[in-house]
Amino acid sequence: MAYLKVKVYARPLIPLLLALMTGIVADLWLPDLSGIFLASATVFLFCLLFVSKKQKSRLLPLFLFFSLGYLSLQSWTSPRLPANHVSRFADDRPWHIIGTLDRDPERFPDRTRFVLKAESLTRKDVSYKASGAVRVTVRGRVDDLRSGDRVACFARLKGIRNFNNPGGFDYRRYLAFRGICTSASVSRESFVIRLHPVKTCSLGHVIDHSRQAVSSLIDKATSNAECGVRSAECGMEARGSRSSTGKRANGPTECGVRSPECGMEAKGSRSLTGKRANGPTAQRDVNGIMKALLIGDRSSVTPEIRDVFNRIGIAHLLAISGLHIGIVATLAFLAFRFILARSQRVLLVAWPTKGAALLSLFPVLFYGFLAGMSPSTQRAVIMVTVFLMALLFDKERDTINTLALAALVILIISPTALFEISFQLSFTAVFAILYMLKHLPFVIELRGGPPALYKRLALFLFVSAAAILGTLPITLYYFNQTSLIGVLTNCIMVPLIGFLVVPAGLLAVLFLPVATTMALWIMKGAIVILEGGMGLAIFFSKWPFAAVKTVTPTLIEIGLYYALAWVLFNFRQTRRARPLLIGLALVVLADVGYWVNERYGRRELRMTVIDVGQGSSALMELPGGPCILADGGGFYDNRFDIGAWVVGPLLWKRKIATVEILILSHPQTDHLNGLLFIARHFNVREVWMNQEPADTRPYREFLKILSERDVRVVGLKDLVRPRMINGVRFQVLYPPVDFLERKAENIWRTPNNNSLVLKVSFQDVSFLVPGDIEAEAEKELISLARTTLKSNVLLVPHHGSGGSSTPEFLKCVDPDIGVISTGWKNRFGFPRQKTLKRYQAQGCRIFRTDRQGAITITTDGKYLTVRPFVL
Repeated sequence: MAYLKVKVYARPLIPLLLALMTGIVADLWLPDLSGIFLASATVFLFCLLFVSKKQKSRLLPLFLFFSLGYLSLQSWTSPRLPANHVSRFADDRPWHIIGTLDRDPERFPDRTRFVLKAESLTRKDVSYKASGAVRVTVRGRVDDLRSGDRVACFARLKGIRNFNNPGGFDYRRYLAFRGICTSASVSRESFVIRLHPVKTCSLGHVIDHSRQAVSSLIDKATSNAECGVRSAECGMEARGSRSSTGKRANGPTECGVRSPECGMEAKGSRSLTGKRANGPTAQRDVNGIMKALLIGDRSSVTPEIRDVFNRIGIAHLLAISGLHIGIVATLAFLAFRFILARSQRVLLVAWPTKGAALLSLFPVLFYGFLAGMSPSTQRAVIMVTVFLMALLFDKERDTINTLALAALVILIISPTALFEISFQLSFTAVFAILYMLKHLPFVIELRGGPPALYKRLALFLFVSAAAILGTLPITLYYFNQTSLIGVLTNCIMVPLIGFLVVPAGLLAVLFLPVATTMALWIMKGAIVILEGGMGLAIFFSKWPFAAVKTVTPTLIEIGLYYALAWVLFNFRQTRRARPLLIGLALVVLADVGYWVNERYGRRELRMTVIDVGQGSSALMELPGGPCILADGGGFYDNRFDIGAWVVGPLLWKRKIATVEILILSHPQTDHLNGLLFIARHFNVREVWMNQEPADTRPYREFLKILSERDVRVVGLKDLVRPRMINGVRFQVLYPPVDFLERKAENIWRTPNNNSLVLKVSFQDVSFLVPGDIEAEAEKELISLARTTLKSNVLLVPHHGSGGSSTPEFLKCVDPDIGVISTGWKNRFGFPRQKTLKRYQAQGCRIFRTDRQGAITITTDGKYLTVRPFVL
């Protein structure tokens, strides 16, 4: 116990940090209890009058930091917005908006996104002064905008909405923590006009200008490198090629021009990952990675490259953290000490080391701001600053206490950082490394022995393993994936990128103000090394066992993981370790038992109509555990992957890794696109579909995934006979088996009208899932299966359109409950009022995903319970 007391008081910042974090989390979960909090605080302070002075000195700081944490988040969880706040004008209609860019835009191949500080809103010659931030998305690239520019745009203003599903990502809170309560969409880049560029000379704009200069250097280096390497392929240096002016020339054309002759940016080009794409190419991949490594700009890093880094466990390299800041600090410290050591006066006062430590603070801080000051960058800057100040004042350094100080400073300045993934991963990884280094004796022996190469390698392997194990539950919680080769790849990629690419890039940045040509050649060298490293990364990522997808751990399970780790590391030092270990083991067994019963012990049929916006997706969890997913939702351009961000996470949070059957009602994007991710990342055994061909990229990709993963495709001929699965009867009622042959003579047989119509029956309760059929198909369906249509629950056909749900169809189905899957204020105006009136006249109770979120219907075969996510 004496040992424990010494350790606690040697690091007083740790309990203060925990108190602050507890207060922040308490306000997130209980945001509207300010009055109760103040009353409780008063009672607590009154009770402190009756305790000893020693106890006061312990409890009072903890209480103050808890209070600070609780109150600091109030402005985000319970904001008091002014009357002219832009969110009060969000009516999903166009406005002329004038404002100032809060930061540099994020540019993607097909769109541009930026945050605008609103100044005024105008409609029909009536202008209103406005305040607050708007997140503006422009369809197309806008290249001439910079932070601080004053711009005008014609945009549709709307509030922020979530996909309201159990355990879903809270996008509204995510943006609210960034001070954004409103979004705007601009249909064309020509609708954005820069009124005048920024002309101020503040530190912020100096940093923005520096970021732009580094970005331009990387653009030139990657463009020139690509032109040189692929000159033979592109023909850019061939005699008779065209220049950028369109004239024939005998010499080389202008580098970096995206010409048809070159084909480097043309449709069908290949990225580093080897996949054909319309936009990303090898040049852009390397360009985006280099910008992420040097200035923290990850907007140009393609999803394919992010997936490569995640699969092999090196995603942390894309975040500017201790490695980058440490390089800058080391180079600056060595350079300043070398210079100061040349001065006799400085030597006489023994100040070369202290002076170098003091002067090194300035490049460290400047580079931190240049890199965007993400949470990982802030943590590294604060820790390096503390170490340099310790050198200056001859103080002993405690790394864990320094880490706690860095977290305290960040959370006091920005309490919402606690909920940032980068904050959680960065601090957890560093703490895990430091904690394990101090608690494992064999590591201490390695560090204290002779500097043999194999011992250094063993230490490096240990550090990589400590970071991976320390962040494992957080990684699984957010990404549902862990790398199995992370220890190996970190040993190769961290030295390659961290000790070669990054230092070379930073050296190029150092030469940029004084020797542009030298900086360009150094940057080219860094890019050549990076291309080689990316080749290795892609090679490793293609290993079939490189990474595994997993279900989502609960917060309780994450807590159990860290509690078990603490007990194991302190088993010898703590007398209560054995009973604690037994208690934790019992809780783990109880948790496993709960989920086994939840997944495989259920005796009810549960259908969840998922909120996927303007689309449709329904999950059926059968008695005994089998799962069936009918459609996957999706957007027409698949810019936002519904499967990856909505449907998949919902399945993982319910501990579902296997979907026995996927059902595709028809191959339109709002039903198909979300299934691509599910088919690729889940264990799928069968796919039921009408097999109507569709000449679209998503459908071709879907068939390719099924073929690669050896998934059995079941067509209409095999679905004519009903199937029984764990007591649930599945019957496909429509379309006719020969519908493809009859398409030529019946022009109404569109993809919507050819949707699979599925009836699901469990004892006395039945569901009808009719896809997007409309009046003509409903009429034919009635003629084919009139006596079979009656159902308790109807998923309203075609999202409640006016051309479906005919009176005769509703009379045959006679549903008690109707569920409409549709998007909030969608452009089609679904559901139509006349359709809603038909259901009202039929006496059917309607639930809507656009208003009530996911609709969960549970039945034991006799009774139904309906639970909307939003009450």
